[in-house]
Amino acid sequence: MKRQGNRISILVMAGGLGRRFGGAVKIFTEVCGKRLIERVLDAASRLSEIYIAVSPHTKAYSEDLCRIYRCIETSGKGYPWDLSEALSKLEKPVLVLPADLPFITSDAIESFLSKAFEAGKPVVTLRVCKEGSCEPIGISLIAGDGSSWANIDYQYSEVFMDIDTVEDLIRAEEICGSTAAR
Repeated sequence: MKRQGNRISILVMAGGLGRRFGGAVKIFTEVCGKRLIERVLDAASRLSEIYIAVSPHTKAYSEDLCRIYRCIETSGKGYPWDLSEALSKLEKPVLVLPADLPFITSDAIESFLSKAFEAGKPVVTLRVCKEGSCEPIGISLIAGDGSSWANIDYQYSEVFMDIDTVEDLIRAEEICGSTAAR
């Protein structure tokens, strides 16, 4: 799949229950003085038009963001269903981002997009490798029907840290305290 001009939509998935974290408010929790989702939106907003997938679980917390960005309401049945519902309302290609990456940068996103378009597959997923194991973190380029896909692996760095648990949140705050203002 070739990138057609600069047209790409960015879909930030923000409708989850946050079970491992203890509730749907996870992405609205502050990390280093800014809500998690806002940190992702800041990095992505420099690149293209943003859509936020919200569900009944997060809708009440998202009202302020839905006044700024286009929100797509999903059923809240679970990630695969919500993703499918949101994608059905967007023209491809679509970059899918999770809302829980406190240190993601526009440079990291652009690097992935460049490699993803180069891969030429309908679906390309970013995996982060740490201690010999590579895991997806929720970043994907959806450029076609999903009949085939590719993975692009990156070595773990703080840029790809995701917040799943309260312990992850504590670690992120420690990182903020040990680095210059982000």
